[in-house]
Amino acid sequence: MDLKQLLSINLETAHDAFTKTVADVTPEMADWIPPGIMHPLGERYVHAVMAEDMLMNGIALGGAPLFMSEWAGRTGFTPALEMLTAQTAENARAFRVDDLNALAEYMRAVFENTQTHINNANDELLTGSVDMSVIGYGQVPFPVWFSSFIVGHLHDVMGEISALKGCLGAKGYPF
Repeated sequence: MDLKQLLSINLETAHDAFTKTVADVTPEMADWIPPGIMHPLGERYVHAVMAEDMLMNGIALGGAPLFMSEWAGRTGFTPALEMLTAQTAENARAFRVDDLNALAEYMRAVFENTQTHINNANDELLTGSVDMSVIGYGQVPFPVWFSSFIVGHLHDVMGEISALKGCLGAKGYPF
């Protein structure tokens, strides 16, 4: 197995588990305000998908994320860049998903887009670095960046969503 195959399989597995974790989310679940300063499930769902879109398309590939290009106005929520950079608990707790079906379609488009890019990645991308200076990490080798900021982040947020679903008496992880 080579590096590209490893990254592709890890991504496919993370996408599958995340998709199954959010498949039964209802508007009531998405909008529920948990105790303390926890972010609502709907905000976490959007954050994970929007972050993957922004990180892969905007940062790693240097283009426009889908939510700012072909998916503008069709994501099921009002995109706000502070959801990725300077999110406050107050803003997160006020956030609402407008349309879960549209969000699910956007998620599928983002996941397919990222999977296609990693499946077709050339050596230049795989051996390059991604500049994460904006959050204090500097230059990160692409395989480490992809494993941490794409696959790892998706798993992290999936855990948060699973815990929030558990608080509501629903099953979190699909396994």
